[in-house]
Amino acid sequence: RSLPNNGTPPAGQLTIPNMSDAPKLVVGTAGHIDHGKSRLVWVLTGTDPDRLPEEKVRGMTIDLGFAHGQFDGCDISFVDVPGHERFIRNMVAGATGIDVAVLVVAADDSVMPQTREHAEVLSLLGVERCIVALSKMDLVDDEWADAVEEEVRGLLTGFGIQPLCCVRTSAEDGRGVEELRGVLARLAREQSRQAEPYRWFCLPIDRSFVIPGRGTVVTGSVAHGTVSREDELELWPTAERVRVRDLQSHHDARDSAAGRRRLALNLAGVSREDVARGYTLATPGYLEPARFLDVRLATLRMPGKTRKDVLRLRLHIATSEVLAELRLADKPESETVSGVFAQVKTAEPIVATWGQRFILRDESGMRTLGGGRVLRPVGRLWTARRPIQRQGLQTLFEGQPAARLEEVIRAAEWQPLDDKRLSVRAGLRDEQEAAEMCRRLMGAGKIRVIEAASLRLCVHNSHLQALSEDLQRRLKEFIAANPRLPGLARAQAPAWMPGACPPRLRQALAEWWVSHGPVTLEHDHLVPAGKRQELPQVDQALLNAMLNEFDAGAFQPPLIAELKCRTPKNEKRIRELIELSVAQGKLVRFAPDMWLHDRRWKELVERVTGAIRERGGITVADIRTLLNSSRKYVVPIVEALDAAGITRRVGDLRQLGPKAPAGA
Repeated sequence: RSLPNNGTPPAGQLTIPNMSDAPKLVVGTAGHIDHGKSRLVWVLTGTDPDRLPEEKVRGMTIDLGFAHGQFDGCDISFVDVPGHERFIRNMVAGATGIDVAVLVVAADDSVMPQTREHAEVLSLLGVERCIVALSKMDLVDDEWADAVEEEVRGLLTGFGIQPLCCVRTSAEDGRGVEELRGVLARLAREQSRQAEPYRWFCLPIDRSFVIPGRGTVVTGSVAHGTVSREDELELWPTAERVRVRDLQSHHDARDSAAGRRRLALNLAGVSREDVARGYTLATPGYLEPARFLDVRLATLRMPGKTRKDVLRLRLHIATSEVLAELRLADKPESETVSGVFAQVKTAEPIVATWGQRFILRDESGMRTLGGGRVLRPVGRLWTARRPIQRQGLQTLFEGQPAARLEEVIRAAEWQPLDDKRLSVRAGLRDEQEAAEMCRRLMGAGKIRVIEAASLRLCVHNSHLQALSEDLQRRLKEFIAANPRLPGLARAQAPAWMPGACPPRLRQALAEWWVSHGPVTLEHDHLVPAGKRQELPQVDQALLNAMLNEFDAGAFQPPLIAELKCRTPKNEKRIRELIELSVAQGKLVRFAPDMWLHDRRWKELVERVTGAIRERGGITVADIRTLLNSSRKYVVPIVEALDAAGITRRVGDLRQLGPKAPAGA
């Protein structure tokens, strides 16, 4: 393929320097092989997008080519894609991240197989803005061109694309070139007024190479966000942290870059072998790798004559290509299905975002089968225990942002997700929008936030309700099986929390149950709300007898072995009844295996504090005389009084402590 002129820019090509604040547009070519895509880019920009030696020898685009031009003060970036059927995978990678497609159709050849396939790919990738460029107009008359234009418009309409305009061009005589430049400049100015879908930075990599003395450089079309020199980014799917040493846009060095554009980043500390096409650079914390994606298929053609609900194929998403297994939610009823839910299982982890478009091709990579949109970028394998959640997927497909976020939180169950991950899974602009929307959902009573230290769990109220009901049932069963226990010890409640809940959050979740569940906290034990603890008659009689003995023992209470009501067969019951009495405040434990009747403890406190007020301080011997007890009991009693803050030791004396009851 020969190129016109002698390498100088074609007439009309502007050569003003790059302006960082100029309106920008990323344009992707599409069309059949030898319909003049690369040549059209050349006459528009003065740059030959075919960069590989074999491309120049064969006169055929094999891989992605890139060029840049400035039209009427607007920065226009071009991604030139190959037209041959064997290189469709490169075309799909190049079509990712473009703002406008230029479908090039040779006027003397009309619609050809790759014209159709490229048009379908553009439709599946959601490229809504498309310009038809009829090339080689110097070879046909207007009547013939009218017929070709009508056929091309009909093709695009069939795929749901309404072409913005049709420009008739010729690389030989320059026909239509200025008109096409003007159209692209107008679209760039319109593009600059549109808000970005996301605020965080994301760059799917389509090329990597090494510059001697500088290191590894990667290029791609910025999906969204801003990046600056010295920024730290994450390189996916490896999750490696990398530093941006330098950045350029079409050889124009800059300190930062914002918005959709072609961009080259010089990465520090990354070898050429560590990065390739299909990798993604992103602001840290937003993306996460996954092998299961829940999706909605716009269309899918069966690769063979047999209708299957599980297919092996190739997934093209952003600039990556990976082998995958597709599982349809329902058995296909025809050779082509549309608008159905499915799950993709990839051969290796990938990263994706909510709403991201993808292409499906057969396992050999020779035919485009269909495509769709990602609904859950991090899914779970569908099983009998965890089947497809159709209503949830429907909400993710057509719901408003708040409804999508609520569904994401519901589906996460007990998995903590920070605001960055929530924003990616729900299709929100950034972590600030996710945080604000979470506050609104909390205000509406849809979710609750459980926090512990730096870990936070947003949990849907439906899960808390189900948990509360399950815990209530288990608590009733526990008390029925242990009638002599005062209930479930508060300290044991975290062990009752769901196993899927991170251990660091179980204490906080248990406290939520204590505060908001249908339970009552009695003496640091949990019992069902409104339920009174009733002992069997035989246990109640034993309890009464035991309490009477402790009361009679005064300040020399009996040990368990000294209880008259004790028998070798009921010692376990005795211990359980003692614990129940302590929890109910009927006994006070002042030392291991030593208890006082509650009435005697109150009397003891009154005597001791009264004596201290009268004398100013008393010794242990004074307390022993005061209580008419022995040192065996008095020493642990005094230590218990000190520990409770009722008394405090000053030398050999005991004086009033900070928690001593007020005097009469």
